[in-house]
Amino acid sequence: MRLVRLSLRHMTGRRRRLLIALAVVAALVGATVVSAAAYVASVPTPGPLVLPETTRVYFSDGRTEMARLGVENRTLLEPGGISEAVKQAAVADVEPDFWSSQQSAIARRVVRWHFDLRGSNASVRMRVAVMAWKLDDQYSKDEILAMYLNALPFGRDAHGVEAAAQAYFGKSADTRSSQQVSVAEAIVLATMIDQTGSEPSQERWTQVRDKMVDLGYLTRAEADALTFPTPTLKPYDPKADNPGLSGPAGLVVNQVLAELARSPQFKGKSWDFIRNGGFKITTTVDRSAQGLLEKTANGAVAGSVMSAQPRTLQAAAAVVEPGTGRVIAYYGGPKGGGADYAGWYIDEDGDATGFGAHRPGTSFQVYALAAALKDGVSLDSRWDSRSPRTFPGRQQPVRNLASCPAPHGVRNGPCTLLGSTLASLDGPYFALTQTIGTAAVLEMAKAAGIADMWDDESKRVSLDATKDMTEVTLSRFGFEMALGQYRVTVLDQANAMATFAAGGVRAKAHFVRQVRMRTGVVYSERLPTAREPTVLSKEQAADLTWALSQGSAGRLRGIDSASKTGTWIDGVVPTHAWMVGYTGRLAAAVWIGSAGREGPLKDGRGAAIFGAGLPATIYRTFMTAAHTDMNLRPGRFGPPAHVGDADRGDAPPA
Repeated sequence: MRLVRLSLRHMTGRRRRLLIALAVVAALVGATVVSAAAYVASVPTPGPLVLPETTRVYFSDGRTEMARLGVENRTLLEPGGISEAVKQAAVADVEPDFWSSQQSAIARRVVRWHFDLRGSNASVRMRVAVMAWKLDDQYSKDEILAMYLNALPFGRDAHGVEAAAQAYFGKSADTRSSQQVSVAEAIVLATMIDQTGSEPSQERWTQVRDKMVDLGYLTRAEADALTFPTPTLKPYDPKADNPGLSGPAGLVVNQVLAELARSPQFKGKSWDFIRNGGFKITTTVDRSAQGLLEKTANGAVAGSVMSAQPRTLQAAAAVVEPGTGRVIAYYGGPKGGGADYAGWYIDEDGDATGFGAHRPGTSFQVYALAAALKDGVSLDSRWDSRSPRTFPGRQQPVRNLASCPAPHGVRNGPCTLLGSTLASLDGPYFALTQTIGTAAVLEMAKAAGIADMWDDESKRVSLDATKDMTEVTLSRFGFEMALGQYRVTVLDQANAMATFAAGGVRAKAHFVRQVRMRTGVVYSERLPTAREPTVLSKEQAADLTWALSQGSAGRLRGIDSASKTGTWIDGVVPTHAWMVGYTGRLAAAVWIGSAGREGPLKDGRGAAIFGAGLPATIYRTFMTAAHTDMNLRPGRFGPPAHVGDADRGDAPPA
């Protein structure tokens, strides 16, 4: 040891630290310097600290937090970005000679915490000492201090100083923030490092404050002017959870994670990689619209449309922006960890998850109507509306729940396609599907935004991945398609309505606008270009929108609205009820069904629920409020073009 001390001043910094490390090891185990050198060489050099960092999910404004994700609540700060007061307080508390020491106590703390080296026996102390030396040798003092302040727990479920600043004061330890912690608050944070089971102590605070005076970080006068920051210290509720994950928006987060996991930018990455990657995810979801949809459709919210209804009923709804495919609001159920009744996704285990596929009933007539217009069939064409009506090859007759409305035809007689749409007549639409072909209806549904459909065996068919609609309809689907027999999701229905609202331009429904890291943007949404093809001509789209705007169930005061009710009847009772529709600025789909096993739908008064009932009420309530709150001006629909052949129906012309 004497020789070591005599030679230190003649050595470079690295060699000096090496010899110190050898001497420390030799002293700990009573070994020679040669054997100590062998031990030092055997201890691995610590690699970069890989710390889980909180990923934050934001509403579309990029500022309002929807949820925090990750195993630990942590936000990493760069060495040069940490508040100077925080660094000074931490050094004063733990290691006053940190900046000049050759064997840093702070480095040892980092090593013990990160590599979980507990205990005080000679073996552990020796390993910690060597790894701390190697850490000191590999990184600058500022980098090691940043590791310390970013890594260790601070209590209140906060890991790292930035999360702690938010947890204790609702402020930031980042030098770039306009809401940076004060010196007095920084001292509190320093006293809480690795104190997971306690709350701030004024006595400890005073001790650290006085140590900062001893080190010259504060003058005595500056220190005496500081007071313990009781007024700014936030109360702590250890039972508080992450409301963004436990409430309905938690289902949005699941959709977000599934969407990113499918993207090229995150290909092969797990959900945990995204959760703990420190990403800033800006969603498409508008905070105001999401709140309105939850207040309207969530039965657990007092005063909502569903609040007075039986708990056996379940509502789901999705709202999509025409022209972009952005999901503006999404309600799949009341619990973030519960069932999603509005859609489905591939979960983190690779399994298809979600209960959002439901029989659309007569709401699916929209696609048959659009396909008919595309095929040259006029709204004025006349169709046999007799009920019940038999069709060759079909065992059961097709029945209508209503009759042809005046002045569009005759009860149990010829009825125009427009009249058949307004009354949701199944007989004419079954005949229409036979006329234009099931494949044409399915192709239109796919082109509009129905990405998936389930057959009678509950097997999903990905329409987006299917090229030949004729082949798939022959093997999986029949003429019952226009009757709404085959399940589709609420989200797909909303996206399809958005396509029609955009004049026939389809955009892919999506939940993520952008993902950022400190290094910049790592993911951005893809929107349709001006060269995108339309699913209908301008004239055909005008006729479709005009026809759907003639119904009364989805009519909005002062806002043009095109809509279609839908009800699926199982035997003689409704089991699925829908309302789908759009304005010039928003498209929505609303479904009501059973929360558990499929069964008869009855409201709080015991009356059967149809599409024109509760689903239409949710649609009207939300759409009216959303246009006002979001300051949307959708404009007026244009007049019909009256395209197509009026003689294409199966009933004689008038």
